[in-house]
Amino acid sequence: MSGESSGRALPRRATALVLALVALVLLFRLGAVPLLGPDEPRYARVAVEMHRSHDRVTPTLQGRPWLEKPALYYWLAALSFDALGETETAARLPSVLAALLMAGATALFGARVYGARAGLWAAFVAGTCVLAFAYGRAASMDMLLAANVTAATALLGLRLLGIAGRLAVPAAGVFCGLAVLAKGPIGLLLPALAGLGYLAVTRDGTAARRLVSPTALLLFLAVAAPWYVLVYRAQGQAFVDVFLLDHNVRRFTSTIHRHPGPPWYYLPVLLAGLFPWTGLLVPGLAQARPRRDRRDLFVLSWLALPLVFFSAAGSKLPGYVLPCLPPLALLGGRAAERMTRAARDAPADVLRRAFALATLALSALVAATPLVLARQGEPSWPLALPLAAWSLLVGWSFSRRLATDPDGALRLLRVGAVGLLVLLALAAPPLLSKRESGRALFAPAGGKDVLAWGAWRTAWMAGYFYNDGRVREVQGLDDVARAAADAPALVLCGPAERRTLQRAPGLSAQLLAVGPRDNVLLEVRRRR
Repeated sequence: MSGESSGRALPRRATALVLALVALVLLFRLGAVPLLGPDEPRYARVAVEMHRSHDRVTPTLQGRPWLEKPALYYWLAALSFDALGETETAARLPSVLAALLMAGATALFGARVYGARAGLWAAFVAGTCVLAFAYGRAASMDMLLAANVTAATALLGLRLLGIAGRLAVPAAGVFCGLAVLAKGPIGLLLPALAGLGYLAVTRDGTAARRLVSPTALLLFLAVAAPWYVLVYRAQGQAFVDVFLLDHNVRRFTSTIHRHPGPPWYYLPVLLAGLFPWTGLLVPGLAQARPRRDRRDLFVLSWLALPLVFFSAAGSKLPGYVLPCLPPLALLGGRAAERMTRAARDAPADVLRRAFALATLALSALVAATPLVLARQGEPSWPLALPLAAWSLLVGWSFSRRLATDPDGALRLLRVGAVGLLVLLALAAPPLLSKRESGRALFAPAGGKDVLAWGAWRTAWMAGYFYNDGRVREVQGLDDVARAAADAPALVLCGPAERRTLQRAPGLSAQLLAVGPRDNVLLEVRRRR
């Protein structure tokens, strides 16, 4: 990034290079990792059914309405399936594109507010931190929400600060509409929180009037409203009960969905998720002057109010806090840009030392990954050794160089960030395949019906994608016995249920596959 303009316009070549590098890292071995957890295969299956049925209004799971989330991800994944087939890569491609949008919007805002070099640094931080890498390669709605919220908030901020023209607010309305289609009302709430927080502090009536735009409202409704109207007409009160009340209101006000967390839950998530750029938070936050600089005030409002909102919610998951990454990247990007040109003085030296120590300490923690895996009994723990060695090497080299050559040290950290993500993409598939996916359990099923009895959700829900949706839960031994009365039944179960089946009179159980947490696929027959 050296030698680029310090003005407010993003240099096209440098911007294209940054985004191309982010895209390459995100796409590298994108399909090598199986769909993980219970959500990825479930969301991908809903997209598969929409792709096959050509019904773009009502999402379905195993042919029944599935109304927990809006339709934007399913539409984009269906288009991806048209181009690439029904594969893991296609299911994750919408999130890759969304991550690029988030990085690009961060770059644009950063350049217009803090200068082109700061904007490029912010885009690099937002695109190559661990949290963005993880969710930019996930078959889920989280990155789609974060990207559209980022674009909308950036446009509103530029208009509030008097930097952008009138078209910024209608454009923000379009992105708010897309965000609402990605995950619901929160797509409008988050940009509103950032803007209203800024106005509440400044009490700037002129800035508030800049946001008044009937065109923006009409564009927002034109983007978001048609699907909501059509799905309500198709599903009626069921849509209100499941989507609005259960998966929006109750998800915020309770732990009914079994994702609790303390109020400080997202602080370690952000500290770990920003790695290897976490240390930039020290100078980034220290240099912010919200009382004197309205640019800083808006960025801190963009960060703080959504963070408070997510922290107050009853349900918490790491991906929820993705919309807070761009303002942190903006503060970090400006700090990086200043560090490359700042004169040596005591305050700057203190910030550099704090940055170096934080980076080295977190690098050491990452380097402990093989030890943690070995203590957990993971036989493939040596796969994490290159990641550990690289993390230590980059952290140590960066910390040694930062005091005397900040520009060189930060270039080294850029290389370190890309190398870290490449090594993660190399080490993750064999580790995660065995620990966080049930794909291998369904290989012997061959598309036949599978009964899930007492199995881990991550194990059996893989069948939504990897067994063409032919998997269903049963409640007990009697259900299994009835299914096996006339023909062999395939049963995916946990270790306790396996022991029960092996001892059950009149039944025989043959082991077909072993998966995570000792979940197994059995062929159960009735003894003659």
